[in-house]
Amino acid sequence: MTGVKSLDKFLEYFNSNASAVFSTITNQTIAIEPTNYSVFNLNEIKDKIGIPCVLLTINFAGKKEFSVHVATPQDVVASFSDLMMLGTGDAEYVAEEHNDAVQEMFNQALGSLTTELDGEDIQAQGSVSEVVASDLEIHSEFLEGSKMVELTFGLLGKTKYLSLLFDSTAMSAIEILFSASSDQAPLFSTAGGMQQMHNDQGPISASRASFAEIQEVRPSSSKGTNIEILLDINLPISVELGRKDMRIKEILELGQGSVVELNKLAGDLVDLMINGKKFAVGEVMVVDENYAVRVVNLISREERIRTLGPE
Repeated sequence: MTGVKSLDKFLEYFNSNASAVFSTITNQTIAIEPTNYSVFNLNEIKDKIGIPCVLLTINFAGKKEFSVHVATPQDVVASFSDLMMLGTGDAEYVAEEHNDAVQEMFNQALGSLTTELDGEDIQAQGSVSEVVASDLEIHSEFLEGSKMVELTFGLLGKTKYLSLLFDSTAMSAIEILFSASSDQAPLFSTAGGMQQMHNDQGPISASRASFAEIQEVRPSSSKGTNIEILLDINLPISVELGRKDMRIKEILELGQGSVVELNKLAGDLVDLMINGKKFAVGEVMVVDENYAVRVVNLISREERIRTLGPE
């Protein structure tokens, strides 16, 4: 990989967890691999990723605190987000619709990464703190001198690239956190077709274990699996009886007993809002002395899934 043992170990954990999580969420086979290691070069990012790109900032906390930046093509962010919402992956990039979705995807991967690192007694909990569309011009000054790892993967039949950017603080923290695990002497060494396990008393001969062939189990190709990770999320539901624009002077003159006329007539249908977006049209009812809404018109399932996404 990069030739830096601690960084290679970090990338091994990061790439394997990101590949697994992204594959599950998008229902695509995504295998992320490092292809190049160099010093930050804006021209290389322009050639491989494109400008403007989407820049994610990942903050790691634990034994050491450091940040890693991820430069991502805008079309990859759009495809990831669209596939996450059960689309075909050919959506045009819209920052307001797609940045939050890709942030959630990376946080899912970082959660998986944190769990694995905990098992290795490595304290590094990562989360995405910022996602912005950027031409990197304003970031070039503080990224100058950073190390850059180019990652590649296939998506919808095309080769795509990401760039991980590590400043000196990140490189030092990764060296401290991951060098111990990468520098450990191997538990097993190979000798003459046999393996020897070492302890304080010397080598102990051990024969190679024999196992039955493992059958590969692939996840179901059903698109419905993608949405399962979202099913337990709570969303606010509200009923909009109507709207009215008022001048600030009129608002300040409101008092107890004031009447605000809305733009709907008595008996009109009301809009059912979920996550601040119109989800259905309904009729107000009373059920067991509580107000309720009987749905009379509902948007399509595909539009409902998109509505469940971030605003």
